[in-house]
Amino acid sequence: MTGIQDKMQGMLHEIVAKERDTGIQLAVYHKGGLAVNAWAGIADTDTNEPVTEHTLFPVFSVTKGITATMLHILAERGALDYEQRICELWPEFAKYGKENIRIRHTLDHTAGIPQMPDNITAAEANDWDGMCRKIEDLKPLWAPGERLEYHALTYGWIIGRIIELVSKQSFADFMKREICEPLGTKSMFIGIPGEALEAASIATLYEPGFDRNNLNTSGIITIPDFGTSMCGWINQRSTLQACIPAANGLFNALSLARHFAALLPGGADGVRLLSEDTVKKAAKVSSSDLKPDGLCEFGLGYSIGGYDSRKSIFGHGGYGGSIAFADSESNLAVALTKNYFHINSAEMEIVRAVQEMLG
Repeated sequence: MTGIQDKMQGMLHEIVAKERDTGIQLAVYHKGGLAVNAWAGIADTDTNEPVTEHTLFPVFSVTKGITATMLHILAERGALDYEQRICELWPEFAKYGKENIRIRHTLDHTAGIPQMPDNITAAEANDWDGMCRKIEDLKPLWAPGERLEYHALTYGWIIGRIIELVSKQSFADFMKREICEPLGTKSMFIGIPGEALEAASIATLYEPGFDRNNLNTSGIITIPDFGTSMCGWINQRSTLQACIPAANGLFNALSLARHFAALLPGGADGVRLLSEDTVKKAAKVSSSDLKPDGLCEFGLGYSIGGYDSRKSIFGHGGYGGSIAFADSESNLAVALTKNYFHINSAEMEIVRAVQEMLG
């Protein structure tokens, strides 16, 4: 695999040299083995710290793919059912007409509660227990299954709280035991502990062209105004340490690619997180007219539009351009992390170059 490693490493260096990105990582698994592990650029422009293979990147909604896997692990063990009403596991959730929302409605973004609580602050959003209580008090905007609206942040507290209630473990403990330890990685966090935060190299996100008008285009406040850009919010230490299972995942590309490879036949170096049958069900593309092409029925992905339209692909993109996905047809898992958020086609060029060589 030396040829593709060299080609992709050169491509990353060229993208950074042309100032199309600041810092970037790419990792690829093919047929269960690592094919590419490349990186380039700067993690923090103030310190001039270079990106390494170990640099952790905030990846926004790519986080949802790992959160979904955690729930599917419980489903595979028979601890919950996708058709189960959430209030059967979480009685307080039933308030204000939410008693008929099923787990699958959150997984496919049709639960009817995409909106964030009114006038919420960043500090409140970073409070796990407080946010779970606020989710209980949300009133649905429509009946479950009636309309699709991306649950940008509420997705994480709903699915995360279910995971805690069913597993009888904290979200962090369950992730460590069921995702990180089987994968053999210490580079995956959804809420990084203080001691790990001090020791880690974490990429600073940059978003010079941030425009809040580009958010909440449906008129529903799914992403509140925390008084800063999206990157400014996630860059804060308090946000990195919070548990926000829809948005504040902190990973390197290698750990993300390994996670998605572990969902494919043969796994990642033989490690499987879910059975093939579970993955097929979770990644099945919806045929409903309500849902866009590329939306999986049970949460192993939303649309990764622009990269590939094949139904064998499942994964999740993140605000700003990070992406991680698997392709069951070519037994390929790809993860790209980056820290400069602007509109260009660099990410698409990288993914397509990988697919041309291995897909």
